[in-house]
Amino acid sequence: MPIYYRPSVKTFYCIVIISCFFVGLANNEVYGQSAAQIDRMEKQIRAMQIELKKMKKLQAQREKELKEIKRQAAITANRNNATKSSLPNSNVITTTMADGSVVYSTNEKPSNRPLLTFGTTDYHREPTAYARITGTPVPLSASQSEDGFHKGQFNIGRISITLGGFFETAGFYRTRNETADISSNWNSIPWKNNPNAHTNEFHMSERQSRISALVGADVTKAISVSGYTEIDFQGAGSSSNSRQSNSYVPRVRVLYGEIENRDDDYYIMGGQSWSLATLFKKGMAVRHEQVPLVIDAQYVPGFTWTRNTGVRFVKGFDNHKYHVGIAFENPQSIWGGTAYIPHGHIITNNTPGGQVNNPSTTYSTDVAPDIILKVSADPKLGHFESFGMLRFVHNRVSHIGGGQSHTAVAGGGGGGMVIPVIKDKMEFQASGMAGYGIGRYGVSNLADATNKKDGSPALLPEAQTLVGLIGYPTKQIDVYAYGGMEQILSRSGYEVNGKPYGYSNVHADVSGCQIENAPSTMPCNANIRRVAQGAVGFWWRYLQSDYGTLSAGAQFSHTDVVGFSGTGGRPHTDDNMAFFSLRYLPFQ
Repeated sequence: MPIYYRPSVKTFYCIVIISCFFVGLANNEVYGQSAAQIDRMEKQIRAMQIELKKMKKLQAQREKELKEIKRQAAITANRNNATKSSLPNSNVITTTMADGSVVYSTNEKPSNRPLLTFGTTDYHREPTAYARITGTPVPLSASQSEDGFHKGQFNIGRISITLGGFFETAGFYRTRNETADISSNWNSIPWKNNPNAHTNEFHMSERQSRISALVGADVTKAISVSGYTEIDFQGAGSSSNSRQSNSYVPRVRVLYGEIENRDDDYYIMGGQSWSLATLFKKGMAVRHEQVPLVIDAQYVPGFTWTRNTGVRFVKGFDNHKYHVGIAFENPQSIWGGTAYIPHGHIITNNTPGGQVNNPSTTYSTDVAPDIILKVSADPKLGHFESFGMLRFVHNRVSHIGGGQSHTAVAGGGGGGMVIPVIKDKMEFQASGMAGYGIGRYGVSNLADATNKKDGSPALLPEAQTLVGLIGYPTKQIDVYAYGGMEQILSRSGYEVNGKPYGYSNVHADVSGCQIENAPSTMPCNANIRRVAQGAVGFWWRYLQSDYGTLSAGAQFSHTDVVGFSGTGGRPHTDDNMAFFSLRYLPFQ
């Protein structure tokens, strides 16, 4: 090693003083110094002092570096003869050095990856097409996390947080004025007697923009806990309007917690989520629902779904190939038709909201949750599932001094499939459901029940079905086509004193439904029989980078609504709709 001579500070001072003395002798032959000469010498001394300070700082830094080199060399020498031991089930390594000292370290590889990799099974970590267009976060698998954090992911202690969502500017055009925002109202497309049926509708909206967050942690290698929420802005407060400052309010879409055991392949979920009746892409994992890719936030008629509060238990078998799930979900019933109410009687099907419920709408009188049991299979051919549903539709008929409550057992069954047609390029999906009192599980919200002559519930038979074809010609483009229908299968009517009551009574007067501004002598007492729609569209992720994804989408749909025939004909209306969307997904 080269040896450097480092003069001491005292030696340096002596050199400076002697140099100044001889400089003075050289400039003053008679040792007399003028004031100007002394001033110059003082300036030179101050300059040299500044340089001295710099040299002292540099010398201290070099000595520190040399000390660190010697320390590292000593550690290396000691470790050549050190003994190591680790505690059972621990990442801590105890190292006994040659000099008798003990060093504690960890066997974890240093990286910037998240501290945990929670989530439901491998397929759950594959984002669905719907997740790609909405920024729905999925947990990282162990292999993915080696590369570090993904966009929008960070840790707070041992808790991992993954952000998601998108910012949207959307526009839509309808040939019938529904006075609706980004969510169409399929059962309120106006009949031809309404001036709105002859008025077009164009609006723009940002209200489908969404904020989401997935929060969770691994409790053990097998067990994880997580919570997830999505919020958009499709709520409306008392001051919300579209005149100057829109002032629309945030709305909870989903908000739930989950505990999962990956080794035993089961999870328990509680909170507001998509219904278990909703079609899944694979298995039954949360955030893996096969939701239509349309821009319209009310989706497509025939799509079976709700988002409501419930508790769910799902168990997998044979390495995630088969699943069984049961859910207990919050009930609500939709009533339709005209009820016969004798003098002095009151029929209570639903009541306006109170306390923290919405006072401008009604809530049904329910006595038990909706119960859904589903089984699924995922062979190589694709995904297949079937389910059964049990509901309890309730009301009360009151008279002076008493009354009677009624409960009708409703429900039905259904199923669905998602089949790859061309691997990674095209897939086919189909789903459906049929039963009594199942209207609330369709996007059109057709009636679940009407009232019998005695006021008790009369359940309406209904079927709903949806088929779709989704293509992925490139990694940047998704194209889709859907066709769906919801239909009430038969009438439920009766007459009292020659007047028609119930739902879709054959003698209901519908003579004015097709005439604009029809006179009062030509009413439109129509009940919907069928809502059907065809929709096509695409999504183009035209810019993807470390700063997020910019995507554009367009959709066209034609909706046909048919009423039950009555006196004066069969009511009919339709609506052509066009949508466009620009979305920024910061975490995709």
